Amino acid sequence: MSLIKSQQIVHINSGFRNAGSDSNFDINIPLKKNNSFTHVAVLSASIPKSYYLIGQGENSFIIRENNVDYTITLPVGNYSVTSLIYVLNSLFTGDTSHYSVTFPDGKTAAQTGKLTFSHNNAHHGSELVFESNHLPEVLGFARGSTNPFIISGNTSTLVSTNICNFQKESTIFLHSNCASNGGQDDILLELFASGNPDLSNINFQSSGNLEEHSKILKDSQSNNYSFSITDEYDQGINLNGVNMLITLCFYEKNEISSLTTGFIKYITMYVESLKQEAAEASNARALMESKKS
Repeated sequence: MSLIKSQQIVHINSGFRNAGSDSNFDINIPLKKNNSFTHVAVLSASIPKSYYLIGQGENSFIIRENNVDYTITLPVGNYSVTSLIYVLNSLFTGDTSHYSVTFPDGKTAAQTGKLTFSHNNAHHGSELVFESNHLPEVLGFARGSTNPFIISGNTSTLVSTNICNFQKESTIFLHSNCASNGGQDDILLELFASGNPDLSNINFQSSGNLEEHSKILKDSQSNNYSFSITDEYDQGINLNGVNMLITLCFYEKNEISSLTTGFIKYITMYVESLKQEAAEASNARALMESKKS
């Protein structure tokens, strides 16, 4: 018996939005009038991986030296380890010119995946201070952390506490106010991005099991819905003006199918209980026979 009683497939292009940006927008969806849709599922999605490794508003950190703060601001964009080290070292000028950063050369040293910051003045303490955003993860530190240099001889060094993460987001989340995930959140779909190179597309195609990605539809009579993408911290992701594509299936679930599923579950449990009772009776008879003998 079919799971779907009635349905409507809708194709969404964030470029045709009513308001907002390509990564956070409102759009009209002309659903059938007086429909009885109960669920919504993503059939396919194409999300551009056009967001930067280091984005605007999360591209600076602080060098705190003798209680004086120096802000280091990196240009927005994508980086490799090589380009990041080059740019960082070029930014250490003036009062911070005695700082430098290196990364293990895999040809001549063990590759730890961590940066080493150094400065050649060991007569004062220094710290790297980070806000709670993605930049510290790129440099190998915890979000919102303060990290002191270790003085040794005439120099001070600070090694990344974690391996540097040059993947902006390994997982992104598609949200919509049309959906309810059991009252827990409004996530329509989770997408995995780590296998896609920068400036490509993160694609999703439903396997055909509609219920696998279905969410409860909150309002079937609305003509306007909002959509957005975020990281695991629920922070918005900037697609830098490149549109996303989403195909949704709004449908009314066939309640008879649900009843059938429930009936099958009941029968299965009932049969299992009969088997259990029969096994217990058999054990009881065997025990009585053993006592007689």
